[in-house]
Amino acid sequence: MKKQVVYILFFIGFIGFSQQNPVTVTADTTSIKIGEQIQFKISVNETNNVIFPKLKLDSLGKVEVVETLPIDTLKNSLEKKYLLTSFDSGSYVIPQQEILISNKKYVTDSLLINVATVKVDTTKQGLYEIKSIKSEPKTFDDYKHLWWILIPVLLLIAGILYVIFRKKKEKIIPKVHVAPIQEAMQRLVELDGKKLLQQNKIKVYYSELTDIVRTYIEKDIKIPALESTTNELIETITDFNESSKLGISKATIQQLKQVLQSADLVKFAKSKPIVEEIKNDRTIIEHILKDTEGAVHKKRVQEAEATQDQAFEIAVEEPKKKSNLKKYLLIFAAFFIIIIGVAGYFGYKFLKKNVLGDTTSEMMDSNKQWYKATYGHPPITIETPEILKIESVQLPDNGVTSVGDFSSYSYKSLISNFYVIVSTIHFLSEVDNFNLDGGVQGSIKSMEAKMNTTFTNIQQEPILIDGNEGRKVLMDYTLENSVTKKMENNKLTMLLFANTKGMQQVFVSYPEKEASAKQVSERIINSVSINN
Repeated sequence: MKKQVVYILFFIGFIGFSQQNPVTVTADTTSIKIGEQIQFKISVNETNNVIFPKLKLDSLGKVEVVETLPIDTLKNSLEKKYLLTSFDSGSYVIPQQEILISNKKYVTDSLLINVATVKVDTTKQGLYEIKSIKSEPKTFDDYKHLWWILIPVLLLIAGILYVIFRKKKEKIIPKVHVAPIQEAMQRLVELDGKKLLQQNKIKVYYSELTDIVRTYIEKDIKIPALESTTNELIETITDFNESSKLGISKATIQQLKQVLQSADLVKFAKSKPIVEEIKNDRTIIEHILKDTEGAVHKKRVQEAEATQDQAFEIAVEEPKKKSNLKKYLLIFAAFFIIIIGVAGYFGYKFLKKNVLGDTTSEMMDSNKQWYKATYGHPPITIETPEILKIESVQLPDNGVTSVGDFSSYSYKSLISNFYVIVSTIHFLSEVDNFNLDGGVQGSIKSMEAKMNTTFTNIQQEPILIDGNEGRKVLMDYTLENSVTKKMENNKLTMLLFANTKGMQQVFVSYPEKEASAKQVSERIINSVSINN
């Protein structure tokens, strides 16, 4: 029996020893001088379902990636090449790299790189002190741009002096009366615009909702409502309605009582009604305001007809109409001069930077500064030609209770029709077994509906960045250019990552005719880093 066990173990060990690692690394050299480059190559003896990693460099961070070259496809293998360099002398180890082949991990060998200093022979090459920067003599052209500021400033001062010292006439300022019902309706519109439900601020929402109806009751019916409890307010309204024969229906008073009691439960008992109940209370409040205002208005009309008392009308004495042509001309001239001055001083560059944006050729210019930043939650790091600006996002009603944070950031170049969008979604509760392929299809359908277009030539491939599995999708589409108003062929690259806590997406869109746009897109996509 022991002898059979020995044979079995020996046979298994022999099989494991005979298997060859399908992944290898090579370099054209392992010894360089400071600033020289090394071609680092990873070879895989497979062509299907291969995912190359983000290159791991030495632990000291002394070795840098100059350029990441595209994957070369050979007959029965793939090759991924990187150009590396270092500006610090010493010996550095490029650690083992993990390669995924059909969802199975393979590890390469590590590689030792020696970086030598460049010796300077001080006997033949003398050393000198650093010379200071010499300034050029000033010319008239150096101050010519100040005229664009001086001229509008002088004209603006002249206009201000004219307005101050001209003969002033007394102005009759009419009094403006805003009806309580108009004020209440406007506050309801403003409350909807605050998006408190989408932010899960239910208590704040009910506090403002009840304050609107209480303020209206106090101003229009003239009974204390803001400082009264719910029972006190309902009792006061009921007594006043009967004694004054105001005509508010009992159903309206009962609805008001139910909404105020619901609000008390939210504010003091930490009740959490569902979205449909909250929206229903909002609709009921609007009906209460309209029904109450109708009863109050009808009562006042009846009193006016009986007594011919015009105490409720506010007469606004209109001032005599006079010609304001000079004032409007002065304002227009001052505004026009300021615009000309600003345009002349800042010029086309200001307009281009803040409105039109850079062309893709300018983005790839060696002197152009790019910005690397982290956005959203869960965070995603990306390098772009300009800092991405946050956009307001409206969540759907069914997403209020499931999404904790939804952020979107973008950069748009109108002059090149180039767009970069980064969006992140944080789940309130963990989501198991997120379907990446289903997420891709859902994003495609959503974008098609939003952009009113159809994507074609869709190519999807799995990717792995910083240990996070995702999908990379390449698509073509046709859309009208917002500047030229002509139909253009565009390309869109989408990255999608998801785990149990959230989802991250990157969209880069550019016109097919732009030669340098593809380089800009690849640089942005290759810079993506995820640190969950």
